[in-house]
Amino acid sequence: MATQQELSGKWKQLAGKVKEKYGQITDHDLTRVEGNIDQLVGLVQQKTGQTREQIEAFLEECGESCESMIGRFSEYASSASETLKEGYDSVAEQTKRGYDASVKSLSRHPLESVGTAFGIGLVAGLLIGISLGAQRERDLSWRDRWSR
Repeated sequence: MATQQELSGKWKQLAGKVKEKYGQITDHDLTRVEGNIDQLVGLVQQKTGQTREQIEAFLEECGESCESMIGRFSEYASSASETLKEGYDSVAEQTKRGYDASVKSLSRHPLESVGTAFGIGLVAGLLIGISLGAQRERDLSWRDRWSR
């Protein structure tokens, strides 16, 4: 069973196609008959002079094209979801392999790993200190720098 939102969306699509085919139908006309197919058929009959069978055939064709469009969108969304899942699985597997390789390397060479981490931390600290010092120096006026 379709939800109210789905029915409303289908009605808007149908109303758009009716307005496109029958230019004499206005938004006001469609608002008056909103959601009622029988009243819509009567309105189109009155405004265009077409037979009920012609109008119903057109509306049925519109409904089928909307359904096929929804089906194609659903297939596309499913395909995109599957592709996204495959990409996620691939990244997760690569991350796990990288983590395992890091753990093996750390367990084989613990002292070198600690030394490397210390060295990287020292260099990063020096770079941050130099950067902060240079920023403070730029903030000083020429008089403050001269009087140092």
